[in-house]
Amino acid sequence: MKVGLLVCFCCLLLMPGLCQDEKEADSLKMILRSKKNLSDSTTIQILSLIALRSPDPEDKLEYAGYLIEKSRLLNMPKYEAYAYRDMGVAYRFMGDFKRSLQNLFLSAQLAIDLGELNILIEAYQEIAITYSANNDSGNALLYQKKAIKIIRVHGNDEVLAINLLNTGFTYYTLNNLDSALLFYNEAEPLFEKIDLVIGKAYTIGNRALVFWKQGAVEQAKKDLLRAIQMLEPLGDQFGMADYHNQLGRIYWEEKDLSSAIHHTNLGLSMSEALDLKEQIRDASLLLSELYESEGKHEQALTHQKQYIAYKDSLENTETTKKMADLRTEFEVSLKEKEIDLLENHQSLQRTYIIIAVILLLLSIVVLLYFRQRFYAAKLLAAGEKRNHDEKIKHLLNAQETKTLQAMVAGRDQERKHLAQELHNHFGSLLAAIKVNVNSIDQEAITNHSTLITLIDQACADVRNMSHALNMGISEDFGLVPALKELTTFLNESEELDVTFSATLCQRQMDSDCEILIYRIVQELLSNALKHAEATKLAVSMTCFDEENMINVMVEDNGKGFDPESTSNGEGMGINSLTKIVTGRNGEIRFDSRPDSGTTVTIDLPITTRLDLI
Repeated sequence: MKVGLLVCFCCLLLMPGLCQDEKEADSLKMILRSKKNLSDSTTIQILSLIALRSPDPEDKLEYAGYLIEKSRLLNMPKYEAYAYRDMGVAYRFMGDFKRSLQNLFLSAQLAIDLGELNILIEAYQEIAITYSANNDSGNALLYQKKAIKIIRVHGNDEVLAINLLNTGFTYYTLNNLDSALLFYNEAEPLFEKIDLVIGKAYTIGNRALVFWKQGAVEQAKKDLLRAIQMLEPLGDQFGMADYHNQLGRIYWEEKDLSSAIHHTNLGLSMSEALDLKEQIRDASLLLSELYESEGKHEQALTHQKQYIAYKDSLENTETTKKMADLRTEFEVSLKEKEIDLLENHQSLQRTYIIIAVILLLLSIVVLLYFRQRFYAAKLLAAGEKRNHDEKIKHLLNAQETKTLQAMVAGRDQERKHLAQELHNHFGSLLAAIKVNVNSIDQEAITNHSTLITLIDQACADVRNMSHALNMGISEDFGLVPALKELTTFLNESEELDVTFSATLCQRQMDSDCEILIYRIVQELLSNALKHAEATKLAVSMTCFDEENMINVMVEDNGKGFDPESTSNGEGMGINSLTKIVTGRNGEIRFDSRPDSGTTVTIDLPITTRLDLI
């Protein structure tokens, strides 16, 4: 069911991009072929509209190719960016995800070069949809967030609401239900504000699926029915079919067979009308099980055959896609890096323009007020003093960061020293006591066995304390095993669900870097347990070897906080963590609001053992 819902969101996201009127595209083709005194600007606009609106991917490719040639001839690169976007969409419709991403990244590059933010937003949206179509929800979420970041500053409520809805669905596919609800709840009032009924209907219907997963079954049924009622006047059978199928599954779980059959049959008939193969497959399977439960074996067999036919068809299609495509992670990562570099370059160009304008204005002011030399000199002296003060402040901050790093290193050394003392000295001492007590005649001491038990318990306690103090990173242990051990230890609590994922670096990091990352993660988890009252924690670590960079993300579903108003507390503290990370030329970001959980993201340059040789 998940794939069917995703396609529905894509249609909503790109209205009217994917749901175009074929007659309109044909009319535009006829105008273009007539060649009756069409200006260059009119011709290129018609080519752009045909490439956008044509439902046939072959036509999209053909006219997008014409559009590229014409835009280069007329030096109109904006339309070239549109053409690459439409090519990417066409290749996605054809199942060629590799070429789709290549063309969409070209569109994004041109948009960044030209400063065309609307085209960049559309390119990011299409990249996210292509990743989703290839079941890569992680990368889809990355580009959905990139688009939302730009839309919040430069976009409008409709585009923002649609992107929030799609991002909520991506979180749903990743089973991050709290984040999905957060985005759905933000999207609904925006759809209400702009009076976009179909968007509000999909928000309510998809949020119902989250409620279902969370166990709020009655609320889920109520909202699914409400979404169907809102979509019915709009004639949107796609969404209605999907939501009827979902209701059938809910009633099947509740053993209400008549209601389950009713809704599933409605969903199946709508799916067959639209030739939605995946929904037909799922509805047929459910109906075969429902009729079998009622003893209607003939009807069950009919739907079972239909399920097998569509299942085989879909599996053959998936096999073809996998054989044709997509082992292109390296190429895609290169394109992503190019996009980031271009974004930085564009930002730098804007800064240069601003500086140039400021210098021009300053020159005019100097010419107009040349006689006020004394005042100008005074301003210059004040500026130099501020620069001097900034340098001093920077030096003080750098020294403070070094001090904090030394504190962390000193604390680790102290823990190791104390662990060694416990193990070597007191462990040996207790062992000697036990030997001497064992040498005493048991009959001479009435509580001889009790003494032996207490000595064994003391030995075990010393070993445990030593291990706890020394738990963490060692030269031979490694960062990833240490973090796995830490999260496994936390999972032993039945009230806490902790997940950990990591991609290993090709070269091993030096021990100081591993220890620093481990202590940072340890501190973030400690803060979440102490203050956030979280029940779920997620730790992920991703290594980017080419950039010598590691990304660490810690998420919780706790009560959240306001990073701006939080002062330094116990342990390292937020301010100390920030200074340590920035002191290593890294970046730390806190995404948290009260009652909405917290996400901490750290990008940190790393040094490897090979770098130190």
